[in-house]
Amino acid sequence: MFLSLAHVSVRVKDINESKRFYGEVLGLQHVRDFEHERLKFAFYKIGDTEIELTESKVEAYEARTVGPVDHMAFFVDDIEKEIARLRELDVVFTMDAVIEVMEFKVIFIQGPNGERIELMERIK
Repeated sequence: MFLSLAHVSVRVKDINESKRFYGEVLGLQHVRDFEHERLKFAFYKIGDTEIELTESKVEAYEARTVGPVDHMAFFVDDIEKEIARLRELDVVFTMDAVIEVMEFKVIFIQGPNGERIELMERIK
């Protein structure tokens, strides 16, 4: 039986740039860093889940690209306020405007490695 999602892993080109984005721009809580001979890791907490950023240190390991995560979705309290804040930080938006899907307002942004990130606000 599955209990909960442990983490989402995102392959990154530059772990320091990604740490700045996830920590400073998105405001996620940095949990820990870890490194071994092939990989560098940085973990960020969001609710009960972690995002694992992974940078390859060995070129041959970089070829692992099958099965990428399509996107990560984050709930926000006020999507318009968050959009304004992210625009001031020059975050790339992949949609021109918020759309409504089911009971949510959504918009997508792009992380520093091309990862798709969805922002969601529950419609009240």
